[in-house]
Amino acid sequence: MDVGGIVCSRDLEKDDPDKAPFRLRLLLCCARNLNYTGGESLVKIEVLVPGGILRLSGVEAPFSTVTLLRDTHRVILVDPGGYPTLGRLQGRLLELNLSVDDVTDIILTHFHLDHAFNSLFFPKARVLVHPDWKTKDARKFGELVGRTYEIVVESWKEIVDIVDGTELFGSIRVFHTPYHSREHVSLMVETENMGLVFIPGDICATRLQYYDIIKGYRKDEVAWFVLEKASTANFIVFPHDEPMELGRKE
Repeated sequence: MDVGGIVCSRDLEKDDPDKAPFRLRLLLCCARNLNYTGGESLVKIEVLVPGGILRLSGVEAPFSTVTLLRDTHRVILVDPGGYPTLGRLQGRLLELNLSVDDVTDIILTHFHLDHAFNSLFFPKARVLVHPDWKTKDARKFGELVGRTYEIVVESWKEIVDIVDGTELFGSIRVFHTPYHSREHVSLMVETENMGLVFIPGDICATRLQYYDIIKGYRKDEVAWFVLEKASTANFIVFPHDEPMELGRKE
């Protein structure tokens, strides 16, 4: 099945190695000491706004990294972020001569406001998100926060489900990683300008969390997943920290 550049691996022919699920192709490429190329159309990637966490007395304001992906047909934002970075995001789009109407797609690693709030400002963009977000009851977050979630959802013109194994636009692979939230996904992106980029989402939010994993302080399922994906990547784009080059040689 291919709808608007989206393919689910469960629909691919099992007897064709070139159409095998991404995890299998990734393992095959590693065994051959080759780089995985997800398709003919590669995206260019740029971190528009690095994420972080602001902490003051009685206030904690996390804000997510905003990542731009572009090919000849699409302008894609991964996690457009929250209110604290709205002005910065606007400035970066202006620098690139992009308007909100130019954004065709928004990919959410998960539906938390520090990652998703700014999606309401992109009226023409499809929102790509794991369907488990629909199992949340926003009213449980309280009148103010719950209503904010509802306002964001009401702004979405089209919602596209992405699940484990989904292939996006020939160069992005989706992994369901429900360790931070039930709808959480991580991404592997084959790019034209930065090689293979791992976007873990909030399961590995900062460089410090990554260091804990690579030093062996964590041995849980998340750590195993992060180590596996980072071993093949050229860069990690953290959601609440600066991106990191991994020094992997081509």
